[in-house]
Amino acid sequence: MKLAIIVAHANNLVIGKDGKLPWHISEDLKHFKKRTMGKPLLMGRGVFEEFGGKPLPGRENIVLTRKKFEDVKTFDSIPKALKYLNRHPKVYVAGGGQIYRQLMPLADSMEITEIKKNYEGDVTFPEYRDQIGKIWKEVHREDHGDFAFVDYERVPSTLFR
Repeated sequence: MKLAIIVAHANNLVIGKDGKLPWHISEDLKHFKKRTMGKPLLMGRGVFEEFGGKPLPGRENIVLTRKKFEDVKTFDSIPKALKYLNRHPKVYVAGGGQIYRQLMPLADSMEITEIKKNYEGDVTFPEYRDQIGKIWKEVHREDHGDFAFVDYERVPSTLFR
């Protein structure tokens, strides 16, 4: 199984404010849907609730929580979720902040929307930019003016599995 982090973050690494995205970029939402369609999405309870508390269609939604939700599989720990997801060739990690922090050392790739502006927020993505060239290598960049879609792959010898 390959773990892929998918995230949109501001220049100051903000990813959320008051349980929501602090911006609305329709191209990013379309990009997220296109990339994740047909693949399992692993997320925390807060992200699931941000999505409306209903599973995103066309993807198996896996929620890390002690709470039970209808129509989604829930697990109370990352190891249990990963054991269940191990049968899939690729799994997307959709946040939030604590989930990203815990799974970044296990991730094979990151698909990042870099928003070229600072936002106020209460949830941030872990700092990784100082690891580019050492742990992460950029493999694709698509610039869209105010934001860019950037794909990174882990340098193989730095995976912590």
